[in-house]
Amino acid sequence: MQNIEKNRALSWYQTMVTIRDFENIIDDKNRAGFLYGTTHLYNGQEAIATAICDLLSPDDLILSTHRNHGHAIAKGTKTYPMFAEIFGKKTGTNGGHGGSMHISDASVGNFGGNGIVGGNYPVALGLAQALKMDASDRIVVCFSGDGSTNEGTFHESLNLASIWKLPIIFVVENNQYAMSSDASVMIAGSISERAKNYDMSAYKVDGQDVFAVHDVFTRARQDVKNGPVLIEAVTYRFKGHSRSDSEQYRTPDEFFNWEDPIKKLREALIADYDVSSEEIALIDEKIYRHLSSEAEQALNDEEATTPADIWKAVYSD
Repeated sequence: MQNIEKNRALSWYQTMVTIRDFENIIDDKNRAGFLYGTTHLYNGQEAIATAICDLLSPDDLILSTHRNHGHAIAKGTKTYPMFAEIFGKKTGTNGGHGGSMHISDASVGNFGGNGIVGGNYPVALGLAQALKMDASDRIVVCFSGDGSTNEGTFHESLNLASIWKLPIIFVVENNQYAMSSDASVMIAGSISERAKNYDMSAYKVDGQDVFAVHDVFTRARQDVKNGPVLIEAVTYRFKGHSRSDSEQYRTPDEFFNWEDPIKKLREALIADYDVSSEEIALIDEKIYRHLSSEAEQALNDEEATTPADIWKAVYSD
């Protein structure tokens, strides 16, 4: 498959299953009342973060959205402190203060999620400008959703990124819905075609195919040496926007129009890489057991909600 070695394809599978299981466990704990606030799950979009972050170094930087767990895991953030953060524990990535939408981990170049739709675009500009001023060969990847492309920050940031020739790859994950609004009635024209107005390279890719995303991002990494790039990854979220989403705006039949990226990769591993279904089952079981154990342990960690801790997170000593 596209000159991808077996071990690499297997690592993609492990990452994608880790993201899916992490999200499902978080969803279960949320519905059981163990979380503060809501969550926005990445189910169905795992191939995008996995393929892209696999081609990044720890020194490359990413920014994410309110739907940020998958990006964090793919970039290398450990799942235990992610569980703890979402559960509001001191052992969390951000001391339990950020929660589900604001997981960050500078040690692996993850500058975090953002609860403001389109709020990460200007931050990406600043990071990329800093890298350019340092004459660095590092890049910034700014993940976003289709809904954010109607925000002013999207257009303003693409415009400046192009003028300044910044090393940013904008990755728009078009999962067909901004909350409950269908993209077809919210977005005029094509997202990827908008890049032409800002004189930058653009790609549109099947976000359910990890091999296709890998191929496109490989080309985008070459293009970004000459200026910013826009990628539209066409995908579909299998869960509602958040916990409170009753999903009355879509029918069950819609799901049959979209391939599950994990199932697609699993079939490729068996058909093209001589991996047995038994090996796949062992991988699945091992990952789920590990994550379930982490979640139960993290739930018992110390809470982070004392007034003193909150002030420390806002003000310097």
